[in-house]
Amino acid sequence: MNIFSPEAEQIMIERFGKDTIIALATTEKETPYVRYVNAYYENGAFYIITYALSNKMKHIK
Repeated sequence: MNIFSPEAEQIMIERFGKDTIIALATTEKETPYVRYVNAYYENGAFYIITYALSNKMKHIK
């Protein structure tokens, strides 16, 4: 399911369709945490490579 218009999807691919740095925001006990992660966009989703036991993964869980 694609929620973007074709034009918006093309912009997402152009800007984020390769390795790029994005800001990832999570919260824990109402405290925000923002960190930069290496990610790329494909098929309507961002893919992020990180250590499975990191705090950011605990927050996402």
